Amino acid sequence: MCVKIYFERTGGFAGIKTSASLDTDTLPPNESEQLCNMCDNMNFFNLPSKLESKSGAADLFHYKITIESKDGKHTVETTDMSMTPEFENFVNFLSDKALKK
Repeated sequence: MCVKIYFERTGGFAGIKTSASLDTDTLPPNESEQLCNMCDNMNFFNLPSKLESKSGAADLFHYKITIESKDGKHTVETTDMSMTPEFENFVNFLSDKALKK
């Protein structure tokens, strides 16, 4: 499945914004497959638009991820405190890509 992913991380101690845009058509096949598998495993398109945490903390990172596919477009916003382990793996993958740009 061809998807476009828009990733943005803000906040943290320094308040630095990091962002990246990825298109599975332009990634190496193994990375494209890995991204698609992660999206499927966490059922991204059925997640709520905001993943809220019960408690807050100072200097959290805030994430905004939008995925566009042939089936539609969906955005999820979350913080370090409200991610599931599957979502955290996805965010770590995207953060790594954004920092390499």
